[in-house]
Amino acid sequence: MTLPHNGTLYTAFAIKFSVKLILMKTHGRFSFHSVTAGTAVVTFFLSAVAARADSSLNSYVEISNGSELGTDQVDMSTGGWIRSVAAGTVDLVPEIDILSGATVRFSAIPGSNLNLDLFWLRGGAEVHFGGGADSGTVTLADIFFSDGDKDVFVDSGTLVVPGQGQGAILRSSAITVASGATIDLGTHSDWIASLAGNGTIRLSNADLEIRDFTFNGTIDGANRVIFSRGGDWQGRFVDVGGVVLSANRTLNILDAGTAANLSALDSVQLSSGSVLDLRTYDASLNSLYGAGFIGTTGTLSIGSGDYSGAIVASGGLTIAGDFRWSGQSQGALSINVLSGATLTADGGNVFAGSADIRLDGALGINASEAVDALTGSGTVEVASNAVLSVGAGDSSATFNGEISGDGGLTKAGTGTFTLANRQSYTGATTVSAGELQLMAANALSASSQLEIRTGAQVNMAGFNQAVASLSGNGNVLLGSASLSVGSSGASGSFSGVLSGSGSITKLGAGTVGLFGNNSFSGAMNVLGGTLSISSSASLGDGSATNILTLDGATLQTFGTVASPAARGVVIGSAGGTIDTSGNTVTFAGTVSGTGRLTKTGAGTLTLSGNNTRSGDIEIAQGRLAVQNGNALADDARVNLADRAGSGLDVAASETIGSLSGAGSSGGNVNFSNGAILTVGGDDSSSIFGGSITGDGGLVKTGTGLFRLNGSSSYAGDTDVLGGTLSVNGSLSGAVNIASGARLQGTGTVGATSLAADSVLAPGNSIGTLTVAGDLTLDPSSLFEIEIGSTGLSDSVVVSGTAFLKGASMQTILWDPAVSYVNGQSYKILSAGTVSGAFGNLEIDSAFLKSFLSYSATDVTLTLRTALSPGSLFPSAALTENQQQSALGLDFLDQTSGSSSLALYNAILYTDRGEARYAFDQLSGEIHASLQSSLFGEADDVRNAVYDRLDEVFGNSARVWTTAYGNFSEMGSDGNASSTTSARGGMLYGADWMIDDMSAGIFAGFGQSSFRISDLGSTANIDSVHLGVYAVHKIGNLQVKLGASNSWHDIETRRNIAFDGFSDTQEASYHGNTAQVFSEASYDFAVPHDLTLSPFGRLDLAIGRRDSFRETGGAASLYGDGALEDIFATTIGLRAERQAMIAGKPATAGLGVAWRTIIDQDVPRSDLTFENGGSFTIKGLRDIENTVLAGGSVALQLANQATLSVSYRGEFGDGLNRHSASAALKLQF
Repeated sequence: MTLPHNGTLYTAFAIKFSVKLILMKTHGRFSFHSVTAGTAVVTFFLSAVAARADSSLNSYVEISNGSELGTDQVDMSTGGWIRSVAAGTVDLVPEIDILSGATVRFSAIPGSNLNLDLFWLRGGAEVHFGGGADSGTVTLADIFFSDGDKDVFVDSGTLVVPGQGQGAILRSSAITVASGATIDLGTHSDWIASLAGNGTIRLSNADLEIRDFTFNGTIDGANRVIFSRGGDWQGRFVDVGGVVLSANRTLNILDAGTAANLSALDSVQLSSGSVLDLRTYDASLNSLYGAGFIGTTGTLSIGSGDYSGAIVASGGLTIAGDFRWSGQSQGALSINVLSGATLTADGGNVFAGSADIRLDGALGINASEAVDALTGSGTVEVASNAVLSVGAGDSSATFNGEISGDGGLTKAGTGTFTLANRQSYTGATTVSAGELQLMAANALSASSQLEIRTGAQVNMAGFNQAVASLSGNGNVLLGSASLSVGSSGASGSFSGVLSGSGSITKLGAGTVGLFGNNSFSGAMNVLGGTLSISSSASLGDGSATNILTLDGATLQTFGTVASPAARGVVIGSAGGTIDTSGNTVTFAGTVSGTGRLTKTGAGTLTLSGNNTRSGDIEIAQGRLAVQNGNALADDARVNLADRAGSGLDVAASETIGSLSGAGSSGGNVNFSNGAILTVGGDDSSSIFGGSITGDGGLVKTGTGLFRLNGSSSYAGDTDVLGGTLSVNGSLSGAVNIASGARLQGTGTVGATSLAADSVLAPGNSIGTLTVAGDLTLDPSSLFEIEIGSTGLSDSVVVSGTAFLKGASMQTILWDPAVSYVNGQSYKILSAGTVSGAFGNLEIDSAFLKSFLSYSATDVTLTLRTALSPGSLFPSAALTENQQQSALGLDFLDQTSGSSSLALYNAILYTDRGEARYAFDQLSGEIHASLQSSLFGEADDVRNAVYDRLDEVFGNSARVWTTAYGNFSEMGSDGNASSTTSARGGMLYGADWMIDDMSAGIFAGFGQSSFRISDLGSTANIDSVHLGVYAVHKIGNLQVKLGASNSWHDIETRRNIAFDGFSDTQEASYHGNTAQVFSEASYDFAVPHDLTLSPFGRLDLAIGRRDSFRETGGAASLYGDGALEDIFATTIGLRAERQAMIAGKPATAGLGVAWRTIIDQDVPRSDLTFENGGSFTIKGLRDIENTVLAGGSVALQLANQATLSVSYRGEFGDGLNRHSASAALKLQF
């Protein structure tokens, strides 16, 4: 078919053509149209189309909606233009082959989409998409390429490259996108070999790599844009996630708008060696990553990121988000960290020492950094082992924020860095130059170690500060503030100057050295660890306000210290230590406080002030010198270490509470200027083992004991005004014992005199006191002697004359291992001459007599028992049991060293009152008295059976159980002691009717405790019971009979304790109690449903106890078996009333009776002491006449079950017994 140019073919029905079309004419046009009429479709199949035109592409093939150019190849080898003019999508099915050198165009009118199914593009070809007014869409469905350069122009409209395969057109062509034109890459990532023009590249969250470019257009919707070769960039980004600049490439931003457009990016990533050159333009990046270089002479704002490259921003750098920077700034850099933002410097030297940081957000320092200035009110966190250095450029700045973390802070440069807020970092603070000004309390962390180097200073400006340690050679301007050092226990040495009116407080266990000439006038408080100084000036200006306080701390000196009188010293309640370290230290001011003062180190500590302190003194090393007379408190306890070189020098009379310590290795007291040392005012006892020398004297006051164990040679007298002086060493001077005082010991004293009511007691237990001179006793004084073992006794050896003058003598202690039955003699005094005799001879024993014999040089004491055995101890007894116990004790074995003799002598040394107490303790009375508890157990069993016999009549067998309990108190009868007992048990029984009589059996068990509290004696008894019973009723008369036997296991314990003796005795043995009992009663019915029953009883019980042997010491007893009986009658009246309780039958009863014991054996035990005599002890027996009263309630729970409870009391002279029981009866 041949159609004219510009021709049109129409059809209204289905028709199919197969033609070959050749369009030859320039500016020619050929249109294909299909018209659908009903179901008719016209389809064109062109076997070949050759669209040839001139280079102006003014000739084209026009395709309308639904038309096809057949299935064969469309020949565009020399050029051509295919244009879609229909709305919607037109599929160009035939293969299109564009040969090298050809220029072709594909376009679509607005609203039309030309879809190229198969597309060949060969090297050297030129392809245009769109053109003129054709702003429609051309879509590449499939495309193939051959080698060679290709030029692709998107002149208008949109070129859609929907997939990776179609994207080959981008990767092998030079792409030019005209203004207003668009390449749409969709969702697939791709790269463009060369890009030019002013149009738009659109993506849907995909990556785009651009290699070569001279592009001034827009990239829209990309996830990332990757510049792999760099170049000059004037394009724009719209809705682009980020830009990546490949390694070692440079991207030059050519205008301010392009730079400003960077803020549209989510991120910028600069690869290693890459450069983003912003030239002079301001830029804002939402985030920055990588390791390249970014530079501008304008301003740069970064939101967030992680960047290890370099930054140049001559106009200033603003951090608006969380930004980690591990690279380095180049040149001076002004950084502004906005509120809410965080800049983290990681890697060290990020700021290169020249950054000026305005911080309203947060700054993280992960490795050491140096900045020129730090301002703002944000927060800085310095990581462990990192240091933030401020002021390197000699600038001054004020920081109102907070520095935290484990890292440190360094003040560098000559300027002033001001901390105007509380800081919490824990690393070191180093002031290497200039001034660190502290304009807030705690502007330095208490955990920070402060070092101030030479020429630098810290200005506290009146705000209190605390640091972990202080070191260096710089200065501290305190103002009126307080500086606390050392709370963490750290140590440091400071040789600079502390000035101002403020104070210094040393805390913690570490050591702080202050070695400068300090001029501060406030207090020097040492509250922990050690403060080391080199002079008095180390402590401050020495004024009245420059008080030194030691409280739980040590002052150590490394030079001569002369503290002026104006400076006071306070020893706090936790005490203070002064270590003179071989130097001389003098405190001329007042020493006050209540704590212990400890002197350590070689050298001398001198106290010359009028002191008011009240604490103790410990001289652990070196010497303490006191010069004023009030240098030590009157109640101070002074202790000297047993160490060479330690001592107390007394240059003026002093009074102290006590003196102790010292010994063979060292420790002495030296008097000068005739000083007198008065000790003992605190009434305590102490031992001093050192020597006392010099030209002074000693006075002992107070009620305590003062023992001198050293050899003393002081020239003055020793006056004992109170308490006891015990001399175990030697005293060279005279000794004067005042009224109420006492001298004892085993040492040597000078000439000794005793005033009225004083005591001379040689030895400390047993010993000899030597008097190097005369001994003079006042007639009203007392010579006290103790007797020791192996024939030893106290004694006095007098080198001169012993003037006895009728003084009293008393013997107060004896040898427990020696028998005095046949007498013992002791030499108690030897003298050059004995003048006079003793007067009253006292001995604190009810059973010993003492005798004195005299020679010209000796006095001898003889002791022996007052009476012979059998009458000695009984002479002190009052009761029959005491007499019997004393009789057995009187014959205890007298073998020397035996335990029996020790017991004998323990009683021998007592007075009569204590002896009687001992007789009772030793008597073994519990073995006799517990028989009353055994009979009481039989009473409990008997009463439980009587209660059962009141209810046995019926037509069937019954079983029953009863729980019983009893508490009894029996008063003393004047011989045996009062007792208490508590018992409880269970009985189980069964009974049957036999003709007109009821009979039964029972068994049970019981436990009881028995106590004689006055004698410390107890017994525990376990019992088993077995018995029978019967009752016969004749009319209103009832006769009841019963018998039982109880077997007892008895365990006793006696705790014996009296002056000089204690022992515990235990025994285990058996016993049993048998009894028979009977009752006759008669029932009378009276009005109101009452029944009255008079009754009478006869009871006989026989008790037996086995022999026993106690285990224990010398007071152990052997006891014979015993047999006792008791026979009693009881008459009384019972009243019962029937009633209903909660709808159930119940019986209530009351009773009263009189019980008389017709005959009973007095409980007794025949006892023998181990290695002693035999004797008989009587126990308490039951009261002869007693009143019994009680009541009961029985409730029938069911036809065959009855529950009953009862109470019974027994009262007599000294007797109170209370019994209760509960019984359950079941009928079958």
